[in-house]
Amino acid sequence: MVDLLYKAPPWRWAERQALARYWLRDPMQGLADWLPHQAMRLLPTEGASAVGARLGLRGGRKRQVGSDRVRALLRELRPEASAEEIERLLTAHWSHVGRCFGEFAALSRFRAEGRIAVEGAEHVLGPWHAGRPLIVAGLHVGNWEVVHAGLAMLGIPFHAIYQRLPNRFRMRIADRARNRSRTSAGSGAAVAVAPTLGAVFEAHRILEAREAALLYYVDEFWEGRVHAPSLGRPLRMDGNIMRAVRLAAATGAALVPAYALRLGDSARFSLTFLPPVEIGPPGRGRAAVLQDIAALDWVVEGVVRAHPEQWFMAHVFQQDR
Repeated sequence: MVDLLYKAPPWRWAERQALARYWLRDPMQGLADWLPHQAMRLLPTEGASAVGARLGLRGGRKRQVGSDRVRALLRELRPEASAEEIERLLTAHWSHVGRCFGEFAALSRFRAEGRIAVEGAEHVLGPWHAGRPLIVAGLHVGNWEVVHAGLAMLGIPFHAIYQRLPNRFRMRIADRARNRSRTSAGSGAAVAVAPTLGAVFEAHRILEAREAALLYYVDEFWEGRVHAPSLGRPLRMDGNIMRAVRLAAATGAALVPAYALRLGDSARFSLTFLPPVEIGPPGRGRAAVLQDIAALDWVVEGVVRAHPEQWFMAHVFQQDR
């Protein structure tokens, strides 16, 4: 998948900036990411998480725009909160973001160390054992990578559409960490669907064949916008949330939101599968599709409102202009 997503630019003078990025900047950035990741793998799980928290706080202090966006979101979601409470939640957000990245080094140990408690497993096991297509609408609340491990723990084979990362080296680190996590859960290597123009067609094929569930994150940040939840913005016929709704309508899939909330300042998680969101049949027109999007958006917004400091997208979210 890496070779498909990160093709080398042609050797032409007009492409000199792209060539410098591909052959010089990206490898240097990849090495800068790979070395600490390998060092973190030597640490115990809580140690890797704690180091990540410190790095997250340090990095967050330097990200003024991101911090301002978190504050603005928190004031909207917590209008009654004092300035001190807003700052506490901001600190918790950056600490959590850092922990998530630090924990990439320890994903494969989560199950063996009993770090994942699952709630609502019947919401995914019921449709799966009944032979119904299954879409897990993942949320970036808590540590989103735990959703992968949890599905593997439950014995549900799945394919996932991952977001393309800034360079091929970061993508390799993430892929290998996910593969180790799945292998440790006894489910073999990860099955990824490349985030290309053909991804939705491949997802449709997987669901129709009922060979695996589909894990699809619906609160993604893409092209400068967080597409869900709406948080007061007009709904759009755009983003993963729209595509997940249309896939569910076209295939009759159960659409189950899921998130893995962090428990305290630790690498322990409560993985929650919520009841399926009911989606109507296809061919009902734009208004009906928007109603289905609104139903899923309402569930996603409820989770984000309850745990804004653990929402990874908080520092990139902004109102439409």
